[in-house]
Amino acid sequence: MSQLLTIREQRDGVVAPLGETPEKVRPWHRDRLAVVYVRQSTPQQVLVHQESTRLQYGLADRARALGWAPERVLVIDDDLGKSGATTDDRLGFQRLVSEVSLDHVGLILGLEMSRLARSNRDWHQLLELCGVFRTLIADLDGVYDPAQYNDRLLLGLKGTLSEAELHVLKQRMYQGRLSKARRGELSFPVPTRYIWHDGEIALDPDEQVQAVVRRIFQKFTDLGTLGGVLRYLAQHEIQVGIRVREGPGKGQLVWRRPNRPTLQQILKHPLYAGAYVYGRRQGDPRHRQPGQPRSGRVVMAPSEWLAFVPEQCPAYITWEQYEANRARLEANRARAASLGAVRAGPALLAGLVTCAHCQTRLTVRYHGAGQPPIYECIQARNNYGGPLCQHLAGPGLDQFVAQQVLLALQPAALELALEATTRLEHEREALDRLWQQRRERTAYDAERAARQYHTVEPENRLVARTLERAWEEKLAVQQQLDEEYHRFVSCQPRILTDEERAAIRRLAADIPALWDAQTTTSTDRKEIVRQVVERVVVDAQGRSERVLVTIEWIGGGRTEGEVLRPIARLADLSSYSALCQRLRELTDQGISAEVIGERLAAEGFRSARGATSFGASAVRALRQRLGLSTGRPRTVRRDGLEPDEWWRSELAKELGIPSGTLTAWIGRGWVRARRADEPLRRWILWADEAERERLRQLHRRSVGDEARRRWTDVPSQEAGHD
Repeated sequence: MSQLLTIREQRDGVVAPLGETPEKVRPWHRDRLAVVYVRQSTPQQVLVHQESTRLQYGLADRARALGWAPERVLVIDDDLGKSGATTDDRLGFQRLVSEVSLDHVGLILGLEMSRLARSNRDWHQLLELCGVFRTLIADLDGVYDPAQYNDRLLLGLKGTLSEAELHVLKQRMYQGRLSKARRGELSFPVPTRYIWHDGEIALDPDEQVQAVVRRIFQKFTDLGTLGGVLRYLAQHEIQVGIRVREGPGKGQLVWRRPNRPTLQQILKHPLYAGAYVYGRRQGDPRHRQPGQPRSGRVVMAPSEWLAFVPEQCPAYITWEQYEANRARLEANRARAASLGAVRAGPALLAGLVTCAHCQTRLTVRYHGAGQPPIYECIQARNNYGGPLCQHLAGPGLDQFVAQQVLLALQPAALELALEATTRLEHEREALDRLWQQRRERTAYDAERAARQYHTVEPENRLVARTLERAWEEKLAVQQQLDEEYHRFVSCQPRILTDEERAAIRRLAADIPALWDAQTTTSTDRKEIVRQVVERVVVDAQGRSERVLVTIEWIGGGRTEGEVLRPIARLADLSSYSALCQRLRELTDQGISAEVIGERLAAEGFRSARGATSFGASAVRALRQRLGLSTGRPRTVRRDGLEPDEWWRSELAKELGIPSGTLTAWIGRGWVRARRADEPLRRWILWADEAERERLRQLHRRSVGDEARRRWTDVPSQEAGHD
């Protein structure tokens, strides 16, 4: 047929004009499926706009009129109640595209192009596939072949108009909502502890609900952290009242355990400061997830809120307090990211110590249980494979910072005592009020159950027994709560006793005693330090024992000092040159090693490990390293001993070995020894120059693994005895 025919098709009293070009429908088109795509945008349209739905289903008759057998007509209605703005979660459209790609479809029928897609991306994808597989598209206006340029141009124009129509509709609705929101009249689900009343936002009428909210804001002011508030509520078993938003119990008040998201909403929502806000969370396509229409919403900065109406509703806090709380939460977040949270372990400054060179945090390393921690800067090693930038033992640095913190807190001792007393009294009064409100609520529930029981007719035993059980349950709950309240009062009376006041004054006056008390945990000490210290910057001076420390206090101010750390080598001491020079001077004077060690300690010299005294063995080792001679030949003893005889302790010092080793050798017969005639019966050992050298070699062999395995097999002749 060479001319355009007009087919008027009547269905259920509705006449629809249809234009078509029969030449476009070929026999091989009819060998494939004719797909009728049915879609409505929302579930409400499915229920209300039933005529549109019937017209879409009626397109199956048109497919049969075009020559398709009834069994070759496929109706896809999986997308009823789903928007055509995107293909996400549109299983019907995805199925249609798959069938076209498999070359199963000869004709696609839709009421209008907007039923298929309202997005140019999805629409043109379908057109390209239809053009490749020679699939026809039909609507109320006619039949189109996407493989032909004119038809593809017309279909593209219709798709553009469909997308533009959706944009106009959305923009009109959006501007209406925005205009109403800027007047503070747009209704939306308000956060917990607020309700809508006569078109306005009002406080929840329940006094206990309001008291809990005010308590949360007060504790955040006192504690400063959301985690601290959550632990406080859990410790005192304080529940949060919430109105059910949907479902059978909509509008009812339920009491639930507090959690972190709920507390975050209370502290961050501007409605609690009396401000009506719209657009705090806005959609971001980059974060949207397929199949989740409400996903992709991100929190916007206050400057990007769509509507802001101050003093629009009753407030729990002032706007200044709200901004201070937001700033505190953000500071806690930044501090946690830069310093880390308080963790278990004896390291007092974990997360607070910063390298002066790399400006990065020092990590904490523990050798094992009971071993002191070590602060290390590992950035150069981890990132570049180099050596540690710096490291130092933890106890010395922790002690220095703790002393400075206690000195900083000392001037505020009296103020701390008064503040602690006042806060404890207010704290107990607030808790007592919450307990009284809980008791009042349980008493009301019990009285209500009693009234319901007494109202029922005595003859109606079926109902009476149920109400009686409910009354007994309410009475049991009331009795249990009263018992818990009495236990609370006995443990924490509302008014502080004289003994408690005196204890607070004593502890505040003696802050170091409070710091060192057994009841003060390491976590408590870390929290105290973090309340006043921003960070601790350390700068180790090379490999020496000197470490420059700068304490940066919260609120400004710096304290500088120096910490001495233990090191591995005596030669790395900053005072090593002066130590060697002083040792030479004392050695030239003929002073013994014991006296030299005492002199060096008195003059302020220290060992590599941080000891404030030098042992005689350390003096001898350093003297031997420097090649210094004692200048005291051992030929004649002035203490009454025979030539080449030694007291056991003197010989041990001369040989540089432990005195206990000589005692063990005496028991095994490896050295020549006798008992003195004096009352103490001390050991006297014989050792000339050759014998002393033999004993030194024996000691060197004994410290090796192989010599230790053969320790008991050393023959007595090796000792050189007669």
